[in-house]
Amino acid sequence: MSDSLDDVPLRDVCKEAERLTREVIDHLNRNLIPRTRDVHELVRPDSPFDEGGAGVKDISVRNQVATLLESQQFAEDFFLKTREHLLTVDSHLTEITGN
Repeated sequence: MSDSLDDVPLRDVCKEAERLTREVIDHLNRNLIPRTRDVHELVRPDSPFDEGGAGVKDISVRNQVATLLESQQFAEDFFLKTREHLLTVDSHLTEITGN
């Protein structure tokens, strides 16, 4: 947990945690899940991208997977930021309630 977040008012930390959560959900829905489906479609045996039964080219798979990995890393970075904010909220609430 970042010391800098401990000095931020709880209300601001909650707002930022909510914004980050929405962004994670949006990224998952708009990017990561569709890109995962694209890779799945690309590598399945009866892939519509398999032109003439020759198989999908390795470069196509590498490019799709590279894009998927970038998207996954972006989601992970957002998740870690969100987690940090939520842990700060938990810490503040624990401090307030005296538990």
